[in-house]
Amino acid sequence: MSKTSSPKAGTGEKDVRKRRASHDEKTNRPRKFIIDVEETKRILLEQEDTNGDSQITIQDLGPKTLTVGTASSGGHRKFEIRGTYMLSNLLQELALAEGYGRKHVVLDEARLNENPVDRLSRMIKNLFWDGLTRKIDAEGLEVICADPKNRTADHSPRIYIPHGEDEIYEYYKGVAETRPHLKLEVEKLPKDITPEYVKSINDRPGILSLAMQKTVDDKGNVTFKGVPFVVPGGRFNEMYGWDS
Repeated sequence: MSKTSSPKAGTGEKDVRKRRASHDEKTNRPRKFIIDVEETKRILLEQEDTNGDSQITIQDLGPKTLTVGTASSGGHRKFEIRGTYMLSNLLQELALAEGYGRKHVVLDEARLNENPVDRLSRMIKNLFWDGLTRKIDAEGLEVICADPKNRTADHSPRIYIPHGEDEIYEYYKGVAETRPHLKLEVEKLPKDITPEYVKSINDRPGILSLAMQKTVDDKGNVTFKGVPFVVPGGRFNEMYGWDS
């Protein structure tokens, strides 16, 4: 505990006064916090997200400090996480933990005050990039065909195969047969795409087969895998003209 001293009036002696004690844990080791994910997220948003946009920014008017328990003390000793940057990172870490179904997490302080450029680069590489990546093949169609954006009550999922891609056509015909729950319709495109043909499929919407690679499965059978592509923003499962 640090102390401050000042002379006593008329005595020349020093008056020893105690400084306000902090409940922050004193340690030379990197701090780790033990956190109840759901409850901490609730308190954090209730206290700090004053404009209700589910973010913590400089626009919010909360106290910008949150007390959490340290892992080394089993949560009994407390430490204050302070400032917009650390609290916004805490909210992001809690949201990620919640997405993985975690009830409690042990969180390293270094994750909360990580250099912003390093943090963004790490998260793009390890989290965000995969979230933007799609493939069009049998596995990819499991997601695409289940997406209500891709069909109405009057349309089954449909995939169009470019002219001359006979192996790809046979691959998707096999997907339709072995995965009947997809209700997938497979159609070949003609060699010449005329305006009349385009008009004729206006009531038969579908997706276009993209590049695929030949692979060998565990049983030695030759099959195909979709070449991964990125969908900016991650909202859709297909590549659109403005994305290319």
